[in-house]
Amino acid sequence: MVAAVAAARSRRRLKAVLLLGVSGYGVALLYELQGAPDLALTQVLVETVTLVVFVLVLRRLPAYFSNRPLADSRWLRAGLGIAVGTLVSLVAVLALSSRVAAPVSEYFPQEAYDHGYGKNIVNVTLVDIRAWDTMGEISVLLVAATGVASLIFLRVRTARVERASDAGARGVWTEGTPGSPSLLALAQAAPVRSETTADPNTDTVSEDKIQRLARQAATSLRNQRWISAAATLAPQRRSVILEIATRLLFHTMMVFSVFLLFSGHNAPGGGFAGGLVAGIALTLRYLAGGRYELGEAAPVNAGVVMGLGLFLSAGAGLVPLLFGGTILESAVVELDAGPLGHIKFVTTLFFDMGVYLVVIGLVLDVLRTLGAELDRQAEVAGTARPEIAHDASREAVAAGSRTGSTAGATAAWSSAEPAEPARPTDPTREEDA
Repeated sequence: MVAAVAAARSRRRLKAVLLLGVSGYGVALLYELQGAPDLALTQVLVETVTLVVFVLVLRRLPAYFSNRPLADSRWLRAGLGIAVGTLVSLVAVLALSSRVAAPVSEYFPQEAYDHGYGKNIVNVTLVDIRAWDTMGEISVLLVAATGVASLIFLRVRTARVERASDAGARGVWTEGTPGSPSLLALAQAAPVRSETTADPNTDTVSEDKIQRLARQAATSLRNQRWISAAATLAPQRRSVILEIATRLLFHTMMVFSVFLLFSGHNAPGGGFAGGLVAGIALTLRYLAGGRYELGEAAPVNAGVVMGLGLFLSAGAGLVPLLFGGTILESAVVELDAGPLGHIKFVTTLFFDMGVYLVVIGLVLDVLRTLGAELDRQAEVAGTARPEIAHDASREAVAAGSRTGSTAGATAAWSSAEPAEPARPTDPTREEDA
């Protein structure tokens, strides 16, 4: 409650989002204290993904909310908000205390086990008892992701996924200026001196030699990185601690997401929670290495993943019709697997797998649109004259050949674009303040 009030009073957008996340994690704690670990797990995962999405959007917005005058109307708005909140709370309390019949949820535990063949009431409700609702929800998720992508993408949305090999010598997350070479560019510049013994005073390097040195640099960096696309990062944008943590956690998180998928019918988890864990693992890769690292982690189109998930869920619901059943009807298969023990397999697992893929595709689509695509647009918009960056790369290599270090490359890149004159600060301006 304190975090919610502080979020409403915050003037900085990022501060408000963080406080809102605190309120969300507090709700997850309430779920856990009330004996609902499945809901608590889902709430924590949803809050984490939502926090990342908010931060990605806030990159393109001002740091502060609009600077409105401190008028007396704020007390009227605060009073109205308190009144509405109090009214809704009273209605909820009175409605719960005015039941005249037993709630239908009392029968859910037994019905979930007898007809859904599972002990996790929440997951059985989602994939069996109220499977039609879940089908509608994942359809809405797919449509929402498609709508967001159509607003962000300025090119063909189904274009080939960008991999680290597509980055070349250009660094990412460099504010669009040619003054920040990537690790690959610096590695290219360093070994040139030993290759140019014919004329050490020359300022030019042949095109084929540049390409050969680029391949050598990529090979030398292959065993010196923690993540796949580390060579594409500008040096000042790297966080080695985050890269190491990503290397250690990513595969464990993916395995844990699959565990949640298969165990969700009888224990906390399910396709939705498992998909969110996998999505957070992909988010970690993006935050550690940028858009090229995301392409290395998931070299597949997000729309394909979401479409496959929806197709799998719908197909799992239609299969019972072929055996004389009803749509979305579930069945159980029990068999003795010898050393593996007794296996109890419920057909709703296929429906849950569809949910799992839809959620992964949704998170991947959000990262590709609000993350990678906005990064690409910012880089394109920031480089006003691409020929300067191209000339600067050649100059950096030549400088490296003369000095035998990366200092010449950095100096050449820094001098390629003149710096903008500093604007005098004005304390009355909100962004200066």
